[in-house]
Amino acid sequence: MIETHVDGATEAVERERAALTEQGAAYEEFRRRVASLSTTERRPGSAGATVHGGGAARTARADTGGAACERVRETFAETVRPHSIDDVGEEPLLETIREELGDGVALALAPTTDAGFTPKTKQAVLTAARERSRGIEATLASIDSELESLEGAADVVAELTEWLVAADETPLSSLGFDALRDRHERLAAYRARCDSLLTERQELLASTTGRNRSADVTHRSLVRYLYSSFPVVYPVLSTVTRLVDLLGDCQRAVRSHLTRRA
Repeated sequence: MIETHVDGATEAVERERAALTEQGAAYEEFRRRVASLSTTERRPGSAGATVHGGGAARTARADTGGAACERVRETFAETVRPHSIDDVGEEPLLETIREELGDGVALALAPTTDAGFTPKTKQAVLTAARERSRGIEATLASIDSELESLEGAADVVAELTEWLVAADETPLSSLGFDALRDRHERLAAYRARCDSLLTERQELLASTTGRNRSADVTHRSLVRYLYSSFPVVYPVLSTVTRLVDLLGDCQRAVRSHLTRRA
């Protein structure tokens, strides 16, 4: 069996799909646990209270809010963070929160922010997490489209390469005129299939394959991301284009023999 860039692409996409599925589940768990936390209210003028007991009450509220924010940070660290960076020890937790949930949420949850875990803060965290979940859902939909395309391409490439390997075992010089003509027609049919595959692939790359009310994922941007570490930018196009060139070379060789036999 001949390994091609299409095979490597399929493996890479399957790994990414598994990782994103786990990240989506982590976000669901994060949202569930945050939703269960109680909020605190900051009363107007409480920060400057000086009446007897006012300072203690203010401190108690701040401590409660601070503890809740700390639990949100801990929950994020336990659920989402392991799926968002490769090495959890390399990036500060609040930096990861900022990258995943935005500047506003990171600031509200920072230990140095005396805002407490208010209903507004809680809603902001849940909204940001839901937006990220929708982004993951859109990307997964796009990945499913990519996998379907890869499966179709892999079938064509496998069939074609297997036939070429088998056909190469028989020298053209040993074939009669009719056999040469049949081979030429077979090669032409394979080229036509490859051309159709290239057209379909280009149309897919130009489309938006992941979309919901929170995110749009263009397929070309997804492909560039998925195969950023590959030696070629577009594995399917590269593989099929090389096969088209090979088929053309084979056709020319067959035509040369047909001309001599005519």
